[in-house]
Parts: sequence; structure tokens; C-alpha cells
Amino acid sequence: MQTPITSNLVVITGGPGVGKTTLINHLHERGFDTSPEVARAIIEEQQERGGNALPWGDNDAYAGLMCRRSIRAWQEAIQSHPRTVFCDRGLPDTLAHRRLSKLPEDQGLMNAIRTYRYHKTAFVLPPWSEIYKTDNARTQSFSEAVRTYVVLCRTYHECGYELVEIRKGPVEQRAAQILTRLKL
Repeated sequence: MQTPITSNLVVITGGPGVGKTTLINHLHERGFDTSPEVARAIIEEQQERGGNALPWGDNDAYAGLMCRRSIRAWQEAIQSHPRTVFCDRGLPDTLAHRRLSKLPEDQGLMNAIRTYRYHKTAFVLPPWSEIYKTDNARTQSFSEAVRTYVVLCRTYHECGYELVEIRKGPVEQRAAQILTRLKL
């Protein structure tokens, strides 16, 4: 059974290096509640601890951590009800990661995606070569970022979300596109 889509948890997604975190931070500075990205936190924690649950290590363990942390982030964010919470990625991002990595389907993840629902409209930021850069946690090439974007779009649609692409531009304009669409 699928849980009804919530109205207050709004996902902002996209491939790596497209300005999601900058946008989330901007919305937070404007007084909105936000939920940080779990994937980057996992990578940084694993690197600090010398762990191997990483996309380039034990990728299946990494994806499992992404799923569990995304559920926890959803549960924490839902407690803000009825305030809007902007989420830096959502559970369908974990499914997209598994698909990109050619990992086997995870029934627990599929059940979580059906159970932990977000606002029906999710916002996606397209690849943007002018701002793309790699670092210790973001190791993908720009062409991999483009491929990630394509798989994310397909995955969110398959999971029952309407995706709205946010045009490239200054963070204030990107935030305005979202807030206008949500009538906030």
C-alpha cells in the first residue's frame, strides 16, 4: 500500500554539481526548513573513518546506508508538519544510484519509496558545466553527471512524481522559480 503523498516535504534533486546544496542553503537562509543531503555526509563519514561503504568501494553497502539515512531524514522532516521542508534529494535518488551502478533491485528500498512519499512535485536542476567541479566526495566526470540527471528524471517519473526543471541562473532566481510554483 502506498502512503499518500505529503504536501510539505519538497525534493530538490539533480546530478552532482548542479547547485542543489547552494539552493537548499539559500532557502534555509530565507527561513525555510531544510533537510541536508545524506549521500555526501555518508561519503565524508566513511572517508574520515577509513570505511569502505563508498560508491567506489562497497557500493551496495553505501546504497543501503543511503536508503536508511534517507528514511531517517524523511521521518525527521515530517515532524515539521505542516511547514514546508526542502529536501536535498529523496529516496528515489537512491534507486537512481542503484540503477546507475547496476546494483540489483532492493525490495526494501522499493517498499520505502512507496511508503515515504514527498510532495507530488519534485524540482530537478539540470547539468551545468560552467559551475561543475569535482572534489573528494564528488568524483564523477561531467558526462557522468549528465547521465545521472537522465536516470534521475526517469526514476522520479516512475516513482509517481511530477518533475519541474529549474532553469540555470543565480540562486535567487532558482529559488523564486520553486517558491512561485509552490505558491509560497
